[in-house]
Amino acid sequence: MKIKINRRHISLAIVAFILYLAIRYWPVVDKLLRRVYSAIIPLLLGCVVAYIVNLVLRQYEGLYQRLFKGDKAQRFKRAFGLVCSYLTIILILAFVVRMVIPELVNCIEMLVANHGKTVNRFLTYFQENGSLKEFWQSIDLKHFDWNKAGKYLTVGVGGTVKTVMSTASSIVSSVTTMVVAIFFSVYLLIFKEKLGRQCRQLLRTYGGRIERPLLHILKTFDQSYSSYIVGQCKDAAILGAACFVGMKILRLPYASMIGVVTCFTALIPIIGAILGASVGVVLIFAVSPMKALIFLIFIVVLQQFDNRVTYPLVVGSSIGLPSVWVFAAVIIGGGFSGVVGMMMTVPLFAAIYRLIVEDVHRRQNKPTITNQQ
Repeated sequence: MKIKINRRHISLAIVAFILYLAIRYWPVVDKLLRRVYSAIIPLLLGCVVAYIVNLVLRQYEGLYQRLFKGDKAQRFKRAFGLVCSYLTIILILAFVVRMVIPELVNCIEMLVANHGKTVNRFLTYFQENGSLKEFWQSIDLKHFDWNKAGKYLTVGVGGTVKTVMSTASSIVSSVTTMVVAIFFSVYLLIFKEKLGRQCRQLLRTYGGRIERPLLHILKTFDQSYSSYIVGQCKDAAILGAACFVGMKILRLPYASMIGVVTCFTALIPIIGAILGASVGVVLIFAVSPMKALIFLIFIVVLQQFDNRVTYPLVVGSSIGLPSVWVFAAVIIGGGFSGVVGMMMTVPLFAAIYRLIVEDVHRRQNKPTITNQQ
């Protein structure tokens, strides 16, 4: 009896053998995967940076095409768009730092000053009651083990030096990774059309039946993420500016810093409003509890206006995800990757939700075998 073996059986056998090796030698595989991940993390970050910058790049290239319509001028379209896109992001970051740093320094100085007053009151209390003097007299310096104290100080200093060196190494590594990611993003944006043609050619050659479904899935994810990022950034900028103007009118402290914090926290759906309001209330409460109450009332009114008027007009139904799934995406994303996970899982769930809805409608509208018969 002859057994027919086709390519599918061979592929399944190879996959099963690879899975067996991965499970059998998992510590080695895990170590290898960690090394591969640490090696490609700058490239992954570069892809993320390129995707975000590309949203700005499209706007500048469209503006350039409307201003310069000659064929020779189109050669400089990409260079013009790249310079303006990265320069715009740098200027935004510089503006944020310029707005936040001075007020943050003032806030820290105020907290330190209040902390110093508290310590002075604490020492004055003990000195007036004689407790501090009795405490020092109770310490027997004759039987004090100076060797242990010296060893503790030596170990402590060594531990501090190790901590400082580790922190410095982490900072240098992070900066290096970010620089590599930015340069890689520039290369991706320069050759994005060429890379797109190469990927489509690979799909046509090796994709077979999955070419069209895979392109549709990628297009859906691109639409979901681009709509979400653009809409959320617009709404967050409007909300942060409104918060800054309102706090200036009400003469509340730290208007610039809290306006920027509100802008960034507004990028997080649902929970972002609570985080921004909490930070503002805590900072203002250190200055004046009454002003903190005024700010709380103001931010609640502003959030309600944003949820009912600004957000529907700016973002609209671009996400296309019911509120219950938005809440679930925020919770799950926060559990996996913190704040970044909260921001990125909402468009992910929106894309998956859209694909499932399309597939359900397609299957429901498709005639069954019995109807064909």
